[in-house]
Amino acid sequence: MSALRRFALVSIILLVGFVALGLRLRAVSLLPIDYDEDDYLAAAQRYAHWIRAGDLQPIIDYSYNYEHPPLTKIFYALAILPLPEVNYLSETSPSLPPVGSLPQPHFRNSRLISAVLGSLEALALAITNPLAGFFLAIQTWQIKYTSQIMLEPLPAFFSLLAVIFYSWALKESWLPGMGAQVSPRVRHRSIFWLCLSAVSLGLTAASKYTYCVAGIAILVDWLWRIRDETPDNGKKTGNWYSILFVLAWGILAVIVFFAFNPRLWNDPLGRLTQSILYHGDYAASEHVRQVNFPAWQPLVWLAGSVPWHPGVFLVSLDLYITLLAGIGLQRLWDRQRVYGLWLAIGLVFLLLWPTKWPQYILILTAPLSLAAAHGFQAFLWEPLIRWRERRRASNRQPAAEELAFQQHLARRLGWRDLRRALPWLLPGALTLTVIALFPLIYQGAMSLTDFNAISIRDGIQGGVWRAVWEGLTLQQKPVIFDPFEGTRSQEVKFTGPFILLALIGGAAPELLAFNVLWTVLSVALQAALGILVALALHRQGLRLANVWRTIFILPWAVPEFVGALIWLRLLEPRSGWLMISQQLPAGVAISNWLDDPNMTLLLLLVAATWYGFPFIMLAAAAGLKLVPEEVFDAAAIDGAGSWSLFRDVTWPLLFPLVAPAIIIRSIFAFNQFYLFYTMRVNFPTLTYATVSYFYFAPGLGGQFAVSAAINIFTVLVLVVLILWFNRVSRAAEGVTYA
Repeated sequence: MSALRRFALVSIILLVGFVALGLRLRAVSLLPIDYDEDDYLAAAQRYAHWIRAGDLQPIIDYSYNYEHPPLTKIFYALAILPLPEVNYLSETSPSLPPVGSLPQPHFRNSRLISAVLGSLEALALAITNPLAGFFLAIQTWQIKYTSQIMLEPLPAFFSLLAVIFYSWALKESWLPGMGAQVSPRVRHRSIFWLCLSAVSLGLTAASKYTYCVAGIAILVDWLWRIRDETPDNGKKTGNWYSILFVLAWGILAVIVFFAFNPRLWNDPLGRLTQSILYHGDYAASEHVRQVNFPAWQPLVWLAGSVPWHPGVFLVSLDLYITLLAGIGLQRLWDRQRVYGLWLAIGLVFLLLWPTKWPQYILILTAPLSLAAAHGFQAFLWEPLIRWRERRRASNRQPAAEELAFQQHLARRLGWRDLRRALPWLLPGALTLTVIALFPLIYQGAMSLTDFNAISIRDGIQGGVWRAVWEGLTLQQKPVIFDPFEGTRSQEVKFTGPFILLALIGGAAPELLAFNVLWTVLSVALQAALGILVALALHRQGLRLANVWRTIFILPWAVPEFVGALIWLRLLEPRSGWLMISQQLPAGVAISNWLDDPNMTLLLLLVAATWYGFPFIMLAAAAGLKLVPEEVFDAAAIDGAGSWSLFRDVTWPLLFPLVAPAIIIRSIFAFNQFYLFYTMRVNFPTLTYATVSYFYFAPGLGGQFAVSAAINIFTVLVLVVLILWFNRVSRAAEGVTYA
């Protein structure tokens, strides 16, 4: 790398750090006092007093907020150590509302330490990837919880360092016990980075336990590499010499954890057990149950920006960071697998752990930002570079004029053919416009107005077009529109695209997160069951195969509304065939599964799988008949087992054939309506189609404009998802063997 490029890279990294620090300093000044800030500052006051007095024993025995390790609170104590002492804050329950005020300048100094640590985390990630560091710097959840007196900044920073140092050890092309022979200098550098990784992981655990998922990702990646290591005999086997280094790495992390956790010095196992068990009890506590967050609530946090503090955050791009991360996942896995493991393990942990507080997502915001950087490069930057290079290459061709003439001639011939075909194409084009395009255009116009049940007469008589025309030609200023306002005009007014922009900007993240999750889970289950049944029916010698195939097709033949009524009759909480309370012992009350979003999702997935698997089964059955039998015979001769045969032969050949069916089922699942409407499910387990109907129906005053905006947004989301799936699956390329 040249000196100029190195200077530019260092400048960009420092700029990311300054952006992160500036945004956090702004949040330090503007954010109100939040839950737990008084608790951690109260602990910091006492730690600071004992540090001044040089009395170590009270630090060891201090038990308030014992469920969390003390290292972060000691950092806050160091921040207020030079300040004069003030009256101790009371040690209250963490579940109580935030206090009205906290002592200054102790409060501000502690927040400043938090902001500095959060900025250092963004700076550290920028060293790995400047764009990823920028995404981490502007992520609003990251800004909020690294600008307050919270536990998150320190473990988030050290967990990132643990993974970065491990990655730097990998760059030496040698891990202890693995790889080719290298020079002693390379070995020493690799061991040095691994030691720093272990120290960072120990400091992470001494700050907050949950951030140790980064250490689990390192461990899994390391063991994975050991498994894939090929010794001289050519056999892949575990290298026990390497395992000893893994154990040494883990032991060093544990030593650092105990060394920087003074509360464990007197009774290590007893107090550690007490601290860990507290979190399990708290996760099952009434306080957590009352909130009733669904299992997918972490996805809701990631699908939107912080909604509670308007005016604090200059940009709110969290939704798009998450979308880019989804695009870049495969690239992240291929190039930096340990970060992909970190993101996957962290997300699984957050989905399974009952406590769903928003600050927990900081466990995975660093790898998420790195995945978003890969997504930006793959989806936007690299296509732009390739387009520019093609333009330059075409301009450099010596026969550019001849090529331009040929292109002009091709266009003229194309126009001539189009004029000849136009009489035959025009009826179909007009029909398509009337049936599909015009309703979409009309809904787009409706979404720019306040069209509702009160103004329906004016809207039907052309009021929608009039309001849109006057608004776009600046004859009418956009009115402020509130869908729930009691008094509304009988004339349609122009409101502008603020409803659609609010949806695009991340409004109602609960709906977006559930809709995407619902589509992925339901289609995945339908595909798994459909392909499994197709494989079972494809076996040679199966008796009554056509009879079984007919039976399996029946759910698809039942209209969706009728099928929804059948499932309602089965699952209705009070009188359903499977929910009749008389079947339970006396005195046992049956709970309403509609009140539990997780149970609601589970039961709806069962019904949706029953609906949709026959379609994919038929597509898979047809695809299996097109796959050459010689391929399976060759694999069987090579000794392929059932699983390896499916994984390496059947699925790669079958997937291009079932991909169109998966796309069709995805569209139906994303727009699923009758099942949700008939089962009378509650928010947030609703699709956009159902919410659109509720706004359209008289129950909410016939908000036609809001319903139209939701429909337009649904179309946009579906187009993006289909384009992404086409790009990942290459479904549009077809197959050459069928």
